[in-house]
Amino acid sequence: MKKVLLGTTALLAAGMFAGPALGQARTAMTATNFNLSLGGFAEFEGLYQDKFPDQNITGLDGDGTLTDQPRKMVFGFDGELEFRGNATLPNGVKVGFEFELETAGAEPSLNKFCTPTTTAGANSAKTARSRFACADYIDDNFMFVDGRYGKVTLGGVGEPAGYAISAPRAYTSGNGIKLVDEAGETLNVAGINRASFTNSISVSAGRNRVIYEAPAMSGVRLMLAYAPDLGAENTTIKSQEDDVDQADQDIHIQAQWSGAVAGNRLRLSGGWATSSAENRDPTQTMVHSNVRWRIGADYQFGQLTLGGHYRQGLRNAVSVLQDEDMKTWGVGATYKMGVWEFGATYERAITEQKGDAAVTAVAAVAATVGANIGTPAITAVDSNNRGTGEDVAVRWDVGATYTGLGKGRVIRLGAREEDWQDNNNDPDLESKIRSIDAVYEWAVGPGVSLTAGYTNYRYTHHTGLDATNTQRTRTANGVSIRTRFAF
Repeated sequence: MKKVLLGTTALLAAGMFAGPALGQARTAMTATNFNLSLGGFAEFEGLYQDKFPDQNITGLDGDGTLTDQPRKMVFGFDGELEFRGNATLPNGVKVGFEFELETAGAEPSLNKFCTPTTTAGANSAKTARSRFACADYIDDNFMFVDGRYGKVTLGGVGEPAGYAISAPRAYTSGNGIKLVDEAGETLNVAGINRASFTNSISVSAGRNRVIYEAPAMSGVRLMLAYAPDLGAENTTIKSQEDDVDQADQDIHIQAQWSGAVAGNRLRLSGGWATSSAENRDPTQTMVHSNVRWRIGADYQFGQLTLGGHYRQGLRNAVSVLQDEDMKTWGVGATYKMGVWEFGATYERAITEQKGDAAVTAVAAVAATVGANIGTPAITAVDSNNRGTGEDVAVRWDVGATYTGLGKGRVIRLGAREEDWQDNNNDPDLESKIRSIDAVYEWAVGPGVSLTAGYTNYRYTHHTGLDATNTQRTRTANGVSIRTRFAF
C-alpha cells in the first residue's frame, strides 16, 4: 500500500507541479524518505448541570419519582491519533499524507453496539453502503502535493478553512449546557423552527474530494473543490447515483482578497457552491440542485475591526420536501485596548415556511414508496402557495477577553441572546434564550491545556409537557472542566 501511495504521489508531482529538475536522475522515493510523525489529542471533560429546561416533570415511574431524571454530573473522554508523513522532492515540490483515527469518544462507543444489516435482493454496492449507518472510526484521511503552481489535496477531507470572512466576534460560550428538547432537537432551534444561523456553504466534510488551492497572487487566494458523491464517507466502493434525497457532483469555489485601503487592511471574500440532486423523477417537482453562496468583508483601522457576512441558499433542495429560501447575515465589531479586547455581533436568519401539512404528507410518502413518486402529496405541496410565512431568528452577543494574567492564561466573558419566532406564532416553535458565560483558559505547557467554563442558561419555550400550550421559563447553571493533551 505504501508503494502505491508513494508512486501515486510522485506521479502527481511529475504531471502537475514539476520543474525541469524532475526529469533528471534521482534517488527513488521510499517510505524512509518521508518524515513520519504521530500526532493527535486526548481530552477529558467533566460536566455538571443543576437543572434541565427540557426535563419532563409530569411522568412518574413505579416508585413515585419522576421518570425523567437526567444525571447532573457526567464525564466524557475523547481522543484521536493522526499519522502523518511529508517529504520535499529535489525540485522543491512538497508531498505528504495524513490519516486520522478516532480512538475514543462517540464513534467507538456507537460501533460497540452497531450491527450492519443488509437488504434482501440488494446489489453489492447497496449492501456495502448499509455499513455507513454505523459510526466511522476514520476522520480526515488525505494526501497532498504542494508546488509552485499550487496545492492539490486528495482524499476524505473538508474544504480548507480561512477563505470565508465572517462578522468579527468576541463572544465565547462556557460550554456548560448540553441540552435537547423533548423532540430531540437542540433547544436553541425551538423544535422544527426552520430559521438557521448556518454561515458555511461547505457540506459533507468527510467525503472523498479533490481540492486545488492556487498560489496567492496580489493578495488574491482561490480554492476549488469537487466531490462526486456526498452520500458515502471515506469510501471507494461503487455507489449509486440515483438515490432519493441525496446529492452528488458537489462543486465549491472560494476566493479571498486582502489589501490596503487608506493605509488600513481590507479583506473581501466570496464563495459559491452547488450539489446536484441524484434522483430527478419527473413527478418530483420540488427537487432542485442545492445552490448556495456567501460573501464577507472586514476592515481594520487601528485597534478597531468592522465586518459582516451574508449567506443564501435553499432548504430541502434535493429532497421531495418543499424548497425554502434561507438567508443569514451578520455584522460585528471588535476593539483591542491593551490587554483587553471587546466585541459585539448581531445576526439575523430568515427561512421560508411553506406549510407543515404538505411537507409531512410528502415525508410520509417518501418513507413508504420505494420509487418515491408520491404524486398526491407533491400535488398538495405545489398547491400550497409560496410565502405562507417566514421563521425568523435574531441573535446578538457581546464578549470581552483579558490576557493580562500572562503565562498562557486567558479570561473570556460573554453574554448572548437568541429570539426564535415562528411564522404562525406557534408557542411550541418559538423560544428565547439568554446566557451568561465565563471561561478560563490556561496553556499549562507545550501541548497541555486546561479550560474551565461556566454558563447561566435561561430558556423560555413551550416544551410540550402540559396541555395549556403555554411557554415556561427555566434556568440552568452548567460547569465544564476540560483537560487536553495535544501531541
